[in-house]
Amino acid sequence: MIKAIFFKIFNGKWSAPFFISSVGIFCWIWMLILPVNKIILNLCFITPIMVALGYIILGISKIFKKRFKEGLVQVVLSVVFMFITAVFFTVLLPKSPYKEYKGDIYNPNNVKVDMPLKLSFSDEKPLFKVDKPEVILYDYNQPGTYKYQVFLNKIEKGTVYLKMFDLNTNRILSEKEIAKDTKVKVENPSDELKEFPLSKQFNVQEGDWGDYYGSRVEVWFKPEDASQPERKLLVKNYVIQGW
Repeated sequence: MIKAIFFKIFNGKWSAPFFISSVGIFCWIWMLILPVNKIILNLCFITPIMVALGYIILGISKIFKKRFKEGLVQVVLSVVFMFITAVFFTVLLPKSPYKEYKGDIYNPNNVKVDMPLKLSFSDEKPLFKVDKPEVILYDYNQPGTYKYQVFLNKIEKGTVYLKMFDLNTNRILSEKEIAKDTKVKVENPSDELKEFPLSKQFNVQEGDWGDYYGSRVEVWFKPEDASQPERKLLVKNYVIQGW
């Protein structure tokens, strides 16, 4: 009997919004009441999404079993409530392990450091002025995840990528992953500055959310002409945190 009731709730055509919403609300309230760390935040976000995906798969199976209307209703409702759940855990997040930067990083040599700029989910960038070759680092998606772009003039055809170092220890950060994920094709024969597209997102594995520290961000260039050596183009210091 219990099995039949559970199956009816989980697979019934009326139950998708109710069950997905119930799981999402439970997880949201759990985050509101209990202490939150990165693992709990990800678990609370993923659980209702996985429930919604389960409903979508069951709905698609109903369509293949020629229960078209019932299956289509279940898929549509599941997608809608999965989107609503995602909004609650992004825009309306009740609590986060993310700690805002208070300007208190360890910087014994008093080196100038900048904060990454904020980048929206739709890659909308803030307005700023660039009048020389420059590398801009952007916060993206969640703490420890970044994108970047470069502004260059007089550069032959090739690829740029980043190397990032701990500013105090000179330890290289996530070397292979960052070098791979930050590759951007460039070419600009003119003296006029050219803005190149945003890189893919990449993560800094060292540290954790709210664990801020200074980083030296270096832009390296690999010419398409293999006979030419790689060279460093730009350096800028940023405050970052781990993923």
